[in-house]
Amino acid sequence: MHLGTEYYTDDEIRAAGFASVGENVKVKKNAELYFIENISLGNNVRIDGNSVIVASGEPVSIGSYVHIASGCYIAGSAGFRMEDFSGLSPGVLIFTGSDDYLGTKMTNPTLPKKYIGGKTGSVALEKHVIIGAGTIILPDLTIGEGSSVGSLSLVRKSLDPWGVYAGNPLKRLTDRKKDLLALERELLAQPQQ
Repeated sequence: MHLGTEYYTDDEIRAAGFASVGENVKVKKNAELYFIENISLGNNVRIDGNSVIVASGEPVSIGSYVHIASGCYIAGSAGFRMEDFSGLSPGVLIFTGSDDYLGTKMTNPTLPKKYIGGKTGSVALEKHVIIGAGTIILPDLTIGEGSSVGSLSLVRKSLDPWGVYAGNPLKRLTDRKKDLLALERELLAQPQQ
């Protein structure tokens, strides 16, 4: 028995106006997706409840076999890309723009754009990236293929591929195993239903 909020039907998702939508896409009805005409969803995508995706500027691209757990927030106005087999654990916050905390500009979205500003830049999560619960990712960076970031971490700069990272300040703890690549090949070799 399922007591939570339902998922949109395939017909509802296809009629919503996304830039593109693959097969087997599940979006909870209490997820909030803004400017969906700028959002592309691959195959086998699941976006859970109370997640928010804002695509008010540059495109937001979600690959295939991607999971966005409940309570995630993606401020993707400067562009966001989440490649195949990647995932966000509950409560991950991703920002492609931030306010100026030094006082050279004013802050908050009620002001005209010329008065506000801070760091902006796209965020990319490459294939097989997993982000732990409660992690914050700041603008203008790429998390390299196969990397994992532990819960409650702060990511402020790009990360090299196939590392296990955690903390604040963030540190590379060890290399991540590549055994999962054989599992990917096995999965993709199976006939699709």
